[in-house]
Amino acid sequence: MDVRDLFYFQTIAECEHMGRAAERLFLTQPALTKAVRRLEEQIGAPLFARMGRRIALTELGHILLKRTYRLRQIMDDTAREVKSYADGQFGHIRLGCAPTMVKFLLPDIMPDLLRQAPGVTMELHSSVSGDLLALLREGLLDLVLTHVSAPIERYEVVPLVRDDIVVVARKHHPIFDGPYTVRDLARYNWVLPRSSATRPWLNAALAKQNCPPPQAQLEATSILYLPRLIAGTELLSLLSRRNLSGLEDGDLLREVALPETTLHRVFCLVYGKNSYLSPAAQRLVDLLVAKSDAELLSLGE
Repeated sequence: MDVRDLFYFQTIAECEHMGRAAERLFLTQPALTKAVRRLEEQIGAPLFARMGRRIALTELGHILLKRTYRLRQIMDDTAREVKSYADGQFGHIRLGCAPTMVKFLLPDIMPDLLRQAPGVTMELHSSVSGDLLALLREGLLDLVLTHVSAPIERYEVVPLVRDDIVVVARKHHPIFDGPYTVRDLARYNWVLPRSSATRPWLNAALAKQNCPPPQAQLEATSILYLPRLIAGTELLSLLSRRNLSGLEDGDLLREVALPETTLHRVFCLVYGKNSYLSPAAQRLVDLLVAKSDAELLSLGE
């Protein structure tokens, strides 16, 4: 059955008059008569009976009219859903995010996203940069928010937030008893990430000062959750300065401030240049970019 013929039929049934239905639909009466005949031929029975100047539905016509109302409701709901999807109010986002950004940026973004797009759903992967970028290349993520040091071929790389990696120790660590240099770092064992670009960087920074590589007494997939552990030992570690200033367990750690062992990095939003971004994902991109302006200004840029 032609959906248009069904909706013409619905209007005729509501008007109970072919002429008035034609006026409402801005069509000719012969056009409506043909639409009704097409339906009756497909069904194999009449839909209307003439009652003087009026027409009335047959029993079969009443059954079909109920179905047309249901069909119109389904189509209206579908149109609204598709429009909402196109507006970014619905949709599914597969986001890869560095732990630091999960903790400090997403909490500011998610309330705005859910207010603007209450029907959106998200799949969040939190890991180190290399793992997230690999998932993006495999097509398993739509967007990645992580630190990037150079352009990536065939991908958009949008700088969002600047942050530094620094060496940290417990607040009353012996290293703070007097002046210290990079060479003093080699006297202590470390808590280090198992797989991270910071490991080679730290090795190189110590090597420049003719120091041996740091000795990892404890390796972890993420150091973000270990401040209390570090604060209870003589171990040194690496931590985002943003995380250091935002510790929830009080003043546990202190930066071992050395320019040679301070890594400046920028967190970027990464996605394929030619890949499709759903309207919901694009809405998230817009929110992150808008937030980045304030973040970069607060960092002195």
